Amino acid sequence: MTIRVDIVSMEKPIFSGEATFVSIPTEAGEMGITPLHTQTLSILRPGEVRVHQPDGSIARYFVGFGVLEVQPMVVSIIADWALTEADAHGIDAAELEAKLAEEAEYIHDYEQRGQLDFTSAQSIMIEASERLKWVRSMRGLGSGRH
Repeated sequence: MTIRVDIVSMEKPIFSGEATFVSIPTEAGEMGITPLHTQTLSILRPGEVRVHQPDGSIARYFVGFGVLEVQPMVVSIIADWALTEADAHGIDAAELEAKLAEEAEYIHDYEQRGQLDFTSAQSIMIEASERLKWVRSMRGLGSGRH
């Protein structure tokens, strides 16, 4: 038995197909979805979505913030943005790491002036650091600094 999975970003459709199991990062933690799952609505947390396909392969995607809707036979993941495995190989991990450092400095500067929206700052840092970890894992670089 399979479940239909649709992953879309604000820019384009990312994946549409059948799966035997889907692992999704949510605000409440990682959620595993199988066919006939209870109806669920949840907020996405930046992280990896793993789609276990009927042929035994696992497709991996990275999603930013967004919404997850689960129906008994359909999983809909609507993300602000998403990356495919191919995208990960086209991203320079060192460049991402440099951007993460810039964002940390930007947040620090605003914090020093008392002009920081902590929720937005936390979201920026979570998304950037999770994206970097995912790109490194996809490229076989591990999660640490190299």
